[in-house]
This record gives sequence, C-alpha cells and structure tokens, in this order.
Amino acid sequence: MNIKWLAGCAALCLGMGALFYFYANQASGKQSRYAVFNPAMTSGQAAHIQLQIDQQLSRKPSGRQVSTTQVVYDHGAVVMTFPVPGEASPTDPICDYGYFCVWDGWDYTGRKLSVASTPASHPIDLADYDMSRQVSSWQHNNKVHTVKVFGVDGPGAKGNMMMSNIKEVVLGRGCCPFSIPEQVSSTGTWTEIYAQSRLVEQNDRMVSVAFSPLFILFAR
Repeated sequence: MNIKWLAGCAALCLGMGALFYFYANQASGKQSRYAVFNPAMTSGQAAHIQLQIDQQLSRKPSGRQVSTTQVVYDHGAVVMTFPVPGEASPTDPICDYGYFCVWDGWDYTGRKLSVASTPASHPIDLADYDMSRQVSSWQHNNKVHTVKVFGVDGPGAKGNMMMSNIKEVVLGRGCCPFSIPEQVSSTGTWTEIYAQSRLVEQNDRMVSVAFSPLFILFAR
C-alpha cells in the first residue's frame, strides 16, 4: 500500500515538474518580433501622431520610439501603435504572434496596445498607456491552450474579471462579455477565445491585464 502511494506521489511530482518546465521554457523563450508600422501619411498627419507619441513618452518615459507611429517598452514586451488620423487612413488591425492586443475602436481600429503574452508576463495597467476603460476590441495571437489572459476592472490586476480568453472562466459582477460576437477554438475542457471585435459598454471596463499559465485558474 505504501509503495503504491509513494509511486503515485512520484508520478504526480514528475507530471507537475514537466508542466512547470514547459511553462518556464515558454516564459524564457525569445520575444516575438513586433511588426513595424510606417504607413504613408502627410506632414500634418505625421505631426499629429508625433504629438501623441511625445505625450505617451511623457506619461511613461521608459519607452523608445521605433517608427513614425510606435513606441515600445521593455525591448518589445509592450508596443503602443497610433493610427493615422482621417477616416480613410490606414490603421494596424493585426496582432503579431506572441501578443495580446487591444484597440480603443471597434473592429480592431484606433490606438493599439500590444502586450507580450507569456505565462510569466507581469500585469499591465492600461492607464500607463491612456487605455484604461477604453478597450473596444481585442485579439490574442499565441499558441492555443498555453496562456490565460484576464481583463480586470482595477489596477494591478486586482478587482473583478471583465474578460478572459477562456470562455469557462466565471467573471465578476454578472458581466457577460461572451454574449457578444467572438471567434473561438474549442479543445477538450476549455473553449479558448482569440478575438472579440466589438465590446459593448458593460464589457468595456478593463483597467489592467494579467496573464497566467493555462493550468492555473486565477490571474496572479
């Protein structure tokens, strides 16, 4: 009896060790390269964007301008992309691989904030990028069933969860973001959502974003 119990414990420990090894490799892997967005624009449009970039660097000075429309932080762990002003002007609707991206407009338009999506990514306060309670659409582009993403209605990932890329996660205060159009990938126990193009007012409450490994239920 004791031998069977010890054997079971050893198997469980080996399994947990394998999981943590996998997620450690995921976390320590090389950061995916973000795409540089340098659209054609007039001098007036360029001046308008540069003003926004200067304001962002004043708000959070540790960033670096890498294109006519973008500021990056922590070697690409966070990328802020500003749209070209004007109805017919180009925006950046693509979320690069390895990132969770939010836009302040429906259908992946407007300002875009891209955050590296790894199990070890630190919580992000959207106010640092002037995006608090302004998220209107989002995408998650990463290996499926690897990372859980949580949108929280308080800073520092403390508060009620307003969104998750896992449909089965119970959200706070009766908020039901999964009643709106979604793109999903269902495998086994989990239904992973990888895009929502139009958040409505009751869903547009994200103040911070947190990440965790898939096998951990709650954000850290």
